[in-house]
Amino acid sequence: MSKKDKSKFRKQLKAQIFQDMAKFESENKTSTTTKIQSKAQTASQLKVAPQSNATVTPTTSSEIDLPQIKYDLKKTAIVVGGMVIIIATLAILDNKHNILNNFGNTLFKALHIQ
Repeated sequence: MSKKDKSKFRKQLKAQIFQDMAKFESENKTSTTTKIQSKAQTASQLKVAPQSNATVTPTTSSEIDLPQIKYDLKKTAIVVGGMVIIIATLAILDNKHNILNNFGNTLFKALHIQ
């Protein structure tokens, strides 16, 4: 895919996202206004006297359901574990065969550093 096609694709994707957001907001506004109107009608029909010592207790779920964060944490753990394995392997090979020192010397010679 060329750069021109990528930029067109990104513009189309952004436009689609904005349309979806606008659609969701408009649906959300209409549903909230209808809910408010229906609640007002039921409240006017019931005519319940307000309680002066009423308390509201918020309900919280004991388990947070965030699958995207869990997925990212698993991915990060796999990457960090892989890096630890690579570093440990290099350390063991360097102790036995002195590979890293030789590699550093050739790198310094090739780049003319010193």
